[in-house]
Amino acid sequence: MDEVGQIRVREDDSNSAEVMDKVLCGIQFSRYTCPGCNVSYCNLTCFRSEAHYQCSETFYRKEIQTSIETKSSKTHEERQKMLELLKRLEEQTQEEDSSLLRDQDESDSDSNDLVSRFAGVDISSASSDELLRLMTKEEIDKFFNALRDPTSQLAQKLLSSEELQSVRREPWWEASLEGSPNSSGSMRYGSKPALMEFPLKLVKSQASSPSLIYNVCAVLVAYAFATRHLSVSPLSSTENDASDEAEARRIISQAVPFLVARRSQVLYSTLSSAVTDVWSRFDPGTMGAESLSALLLDSSIIARPRLVVATSSDNSLLSDHRSVTLLAALSDLSGLFAPRSVGVPSHIQMKLKFYAAQVLSTPQPVLRALANELQDYAQALKAEARSVMGNPSLQGKNLDASQPKPAPKPDITTSG
Repeated sequence: MDEVGQIRVREDDSNSAEVMDKVLCGIQFSRYTCPGCNVSYCNLTCFRSEAHYQCSETFYRKEIQTSIETKSSKTHEERQKMLELLKRLEEQTQEEDSSLLRDQDESDSDSNDLVSRFAGVDISSASSDELLRLMTKEEIDKFFNALRDPTSQLAQKLLSSEELQSVRREPWWEASLEGSPNSSGSMRYGSKPALMEFPLKLVKSQASSPSLIYNVCAVLVAYAFATRHLSVSPLSSTENDASDEAEARRIISQAVPFLVARRSQVLYSTLSSAVTDVWSRFDPGTMGAESLSALLLDSSIIARPRLVVATSSDNSLLSDHRSVTLLAALSDLSGLFAPRSVGVPSHIQMKLKFYAAQVLSTPQPVLRALANELQDYAQALKAEARSVMGNPSLQGKNLDASQPKPAPKPDITTSG
């Protein structure tokens, strides 16, 4: 070591150096060797790196002290500079240690503060407004960012928590999909809803009435969102919490108000008008384009008729119908909006029976084409969202970060 801080280079002939150029050190390709720990490294930056910090700091301090003690020929000014350098090294180390301790203390303090704010609060029964009032702006922003991006690290961590996994239910319509885990696996699916009863004469009367098929699509999008948003399946299960049932009814009523209105003349003439109108009615910030794409795929699965059905001697059995999945979804909503007075159907239940009759009177090729249209719309929306995300010049128009303005008023030609 000729000068302070200068590293002695291990030189060799050209052939040896050529071989050494290919030797992989602990950090990069090496040409030097640390005299303290014998690790190979390539330059001074790597020698001073965090991975080698403990050794390099000790080495520098030792060399400075040795130089001060042994090099008597140095002037007083040089020795003073060396002492100052050593002092700065020690102060820098102390500052870094103090900074780490402060960060740890702040993290512990924030965690304790969060616990103290929620102490005594029954989270299962508290409203969302009450919980949000207890959170800081930074915590609220972090939480909603996770909601908007289910693929983020925080969202995945929250979704994979043992407590959440123990109560969440995957949508019942996914249980029968080919290749999906069964209910005994890591994912638990809800049970298929029981089919509602309605007179078959209602089916016959639908043959000449205007098609409500796109209205049914709008209802399915709202239904799929409520199911996934609450992780409750089916929505009409008697095991559900009253708060979940109330929130599901609120979501459905807000997204498709024509379903709950006693007098409605909304009739969607296209799938685009139906989807855009429903999308605009979700709470701001809760529905991005990719999330909507997933709901459209759900709707496609529900609406698609089965290719194979069980044979039955009784053709009137709805459980054997090719559109039984769609009928089950409408039946689930009927159960959700069932009145407390048993035996007296609500106007919403009557409207859902009307929709079911419309489904039963619609030819299977038409329903299959509708399922394909929903699937194509979902794929196009997802591709468009990813295209915007991948183009920096369009980031201000990020589809996944905003919702559309309210859609133009749907075509109104008949009762919805």
